[in-house]
Order: sequence, then C-alpha cells, then structure tokens
Amino acid sequence: MVVETFELSCFVPSRLDGRALEAVVALAADRSDHDEGAANAVQATKAVVYLHPYPPLGGQLRNNVLHELGCVMERRVAVSVAFNLRGAGRSEGRTSWTGASEQEDLRSVLDMLCARRLILHPRYHSQAECSALRAQMRARGLLPPDDDTAANSTRLDMVTLPPVTSTLLCGYSYGAVIASAIAPDEYPLLAIDYAYVSFPYSVLWALVLQRRGWYLQRLVDTICNAAVAYASQHTDLASPRRQHIPQTLFVAGSADGFSSANTYERWWEHIRARALQFVQIQQPSMDPDVAAAAAVDHAMTAVLVPNANHGWLRRESDVSDAVASWWGPLQGQQ
Repeated sequence: MVVETFELSCFVPSRLDGRALEAVVALAADRSDHDEGAANAVQATKAVVYLHPYPPLGGQLRNNVLHELGCVMERRVAVSVAFNLRGAGRSEGRTSWTGASEQEDLRSVLDMLCARRLILHPRYHSQAECSALRAQMRARGLLPPDDDTAANSTRLDMVTLPPVTSTLLCGYSYGAVIASAIAPDEYPLLAIDYAYVSFPYSVLWALVLQRRGWYLQRLVDTICNAAVAYASQHTDLASPRRQHIPQTLFVAGSADGFSSANTYERWWEHIRARALQFVQIQQPSMDPDVAAAAAVDHAMTAVLVPNANHGWLRRESDVSDAVASWWGPLQGQQ
C-alpha cells in the first residue's frame, strides 16, 4: 500500500469569538492499486490533533517535537491537525491567563472532526481558492465522486472529512495542559486518548494561575474514570457492547529542567494511588493487587526518558517512538 498525504495550510475559526486559527490539516489517501480489503485498511478512521508549547515563550505548531511526531504518525492516520492556539504563529488573538480561551480553540478543531466537515475561515479563503483546492483534493481521491454539487462547489466547509472513530490528543508542554481540559464524554464519537509530552507540572501555576488545581483534577478524573470503566467492563463479561475507554500516556525527560525526575515520579505515583483507590471504592469485590492494578495500568502509562530535557533537541525520536508504539497496539486491546 502506498499512502500519500495531502497537506492543507489554512485558517479555521474559533468557536469562541471567530478568531482565525492557523492550522495544517493532513489527509491520507491510498495511491496504490489495491483490492477492497486494502482500501478498508487505509481508512483507519484515526485522527491526531497536536498542541504546542506556551505561545509567549515561542511555542507554535512548527516545533521540533511536533514535527517529528507528525512525520511518524501522519501516514498511520486518516486525519492529522496541527494548529496554532490564539496568540501563536499567525493565529489571531492573545494568550489567555487561564487557558479557557485556548480550550475553545481546541474544541473548534474537535467540532470539525466530529461533524466531518472541513470548516475554514471565510476571511482568509476566497471562493476561487476553495474551488481550486477542491479540484486538487478530488484528484487525490480525497473527495467522493458526487461531492461537487452546485450547492456546495465553492464551499470548503462542505468538504467531507473521513469518519473519525479514534482520536489522539497529543499535547506538548502547555499544549498538554489544554488537552487535559477536554473530558472524554464531551466527544464520545471521537473516542479520545491522551498523550502528554513534558507536562509542565511544576510550573503550571505560572501558565494558568488559579486554575492549576482545576486542570490537575480534570486530568486525574479522566484517568480514574477510565480505570473504573475498564474494571467494570472486565467484571461484567456479559455486557453486549464495549465502549471506548480513554487511555493516557505521559512522556517526560529525566533532565526536564522545569520538573525533576523525582517530581514526575511522585506525581505519577499519586495519580496511580488515586485511581487505585477509586477503583476499589467503585468495585469493592475486585482484587486490589491484581485486577484493580491492571485497570489502573490500562488507564495510564508513564515513560521517563533518561537524560532528555524539556526541549528534546536531538531526542525527538524518543518521543515519537514512545507515542507510536503506545497508541498503535492499544487500539486493538479494547
């Protein structure tokens, strides 16, 4: 199978206030001669959304870590989106003090995936440009044959995206904080998993001020609920339908510079303890040393990379290897 990716640099509107957000959307198309089985294989229905570090300190989508992740992941998924939060790159607006506005920026992208519509900002994309782009997408097999109707031939927001049933929110540094704000039940059809690279645990107070506790609790709640859901599904084997259980990956360097290796390990152990306690409360008959611990292990994975710092310079492949090896196998485990 030969997979070609089509990248579209564009601007999408934020659902909060209509601000234009710079984005790069990559769509995968199978360019080989194949049978129906191979065609189904390329329609993996997976999507990845990348979130970058803190904009006032230079964070944006054109980043060494996110670039490496994109190179490794884009041919394994149907859709990948890297975008600049408000105040970063060419995106409009300014960084907020609490991350609340940035949460809505992220939800704007997730709304687009959920609706299966490519929604572009009308102020940045003319009708002529939209028509030319549609022709390019059709030539690459990214549009259905009957898509170009008179009613929508010049409207990019009517371009159909592949159906997404498995989504990875991959946040790096500040981007991990914003990703953690999205609860899995907000977008159940997208079946969200989380990959947090260099989560800025020790300096979170400086990035979101008084909302630090809220973000950390949101993250812990996601993991605790996932552990309980896993325990419940594997206790009630007669359940006819198995729903997606979100999983969380932490990747950090032992020489991070903002959070020490001991700090990360203590924090991860605290989360595990909270999740284990929650499973025991919700499933009191479950063996705490085996079954309950397995539920927590399913809900979260932590990788501490020796001698890697917060910037991952020349260590980017350590991040991409960790994410790709973790998210690939887990899709078939549920």
